[in-house]
Amino acid sequence: MVMYRMKSKYSVLILMVVGIILISGCGQQQIQKEDSIVPISSSQKESISIKNFAFNPATINIKIGTTLTWTNEDSAPHTVTSEENFDSGTLTSGETFVFTFNDKGTFDYICTIHPSMKGKIIVN
Repeated sequence: MVMYRMKSKYSVLILMVVGIILISGCGQQQIQKEDSIVPISSSQKESISIKNFAFNPATINIKIGTTLTWTNEDSAPHTVTSEENFDSGTLTSGETFVFTFNDKGTFDYICTIHPSMKGKIIVN
């Protein structure tokens, strides 16, 4: 009978802990970023095509938390490279590169294979 009570006490304790975890996990998750609260579900997606040896659009304005996808639509290989910020490596035809911008700023980038190809991301 004593063993039964101990199991019962542990069962109640375990149920209480699980209940607290479940209750504390409810509600909308949020990310704190520079005095603003951005819900996780509010992330935006934008795309840039790499075509005719150019980034299209060459300049884009986005909000913090936006995910950009570059797609190489040329037959030639290209890169999407910003010093110390991001580098896609070589993208062959049809390949994509995805990057999420979590900081404000202006990010200039180039194709290292074809340095005349330039782009700019402005994050507000």
